[in-house]
Amino acid sequence: MWWNIISEYMKICKGIPVSDILGWILTGIAGAIAYKLIDHIQTSMTRHEMLKGIEETFSNIYNSQIAFVSEGKRKRHKVMVRTLLDDKENWMTNIHEGDINNKIKVLDNQRYIQIRKHSSIAGKQTEWMSTQALHEILLLCKRIEKMYKSHIIKRIDLVDMQREILPLGMSGRIEFFAAYFGYYDAECIAYLVMQTVVSCEQYHNTEAVLDFCNYYKNHMDIHSYFEKSVRLRRIYDRAAVRKFQALCNH
Repeated sequence: MWWNIISEYMKICKGIPVSDILGWILTGIAGAIAYKLIDHIQTSMTRHEMLKGIEETFSNIYNSQIAFVSEGKRKRHKVMVRTLLDDKENWMTNIHEGDINNKIKVLDNQRYIQIRKHSSIAGKQTEWMSTQALHEILLLCKRIEKMYKSHIIKRIDLVDMQREILPLGMSGRIEFFAAYFGYYDAECIAYLVMQTVVSCEQYHNTEAVLDFCNYYKNHMDIHSYFEKSVRLRRIYDRAAVRKFQALCNH
């Protein structure tokens, strides 16, 4: 078959100067290189635009004042969502008959759910998060997961977003999301956190790795979200799971 193709080609090229043939070949190669270069530039520009959108969405959600802190019965002040993503105390998850039973309030057309309560010398203090923020965070995490699995978002991008992603896996938030949305949705957040930890180790962000791994080792109840998740791809994610386990158990 190949010999016949070569023979036909030789018949076509018979009488044509070698210099012309070489010129055609070089022109074809140059055209292919130019096409790949332009395609790479366009793909890179599109990827960066999509990443910019993800980062801006994270910033908009976390900077929104759709959370509040209540002191006593009437004193209440709004705070940004990121204010309640600190690690000073775990988010509370009250379960009654299999469903989350945290207190709910509706204020200014927003639905809020209680995430913390504590007492001090100044009195009783409670913290409340808008359910809008919870839904938007989960939706964004699902989008990032899809983009990562489609190779649009890369490991270096996860490292750049680690301050937005890793807090979602700590301070009782995985358990809270599981109780509020369900186990399947919480696994999405766990998957992103796992890939971000592995990415941070790869790019030598050891502080972020140590902070999360110390928390992970002391909270056995969240391990199943990370190591037995239906979000995990059997082949593609096998190495990442092993690396994650090695980091957290080291």
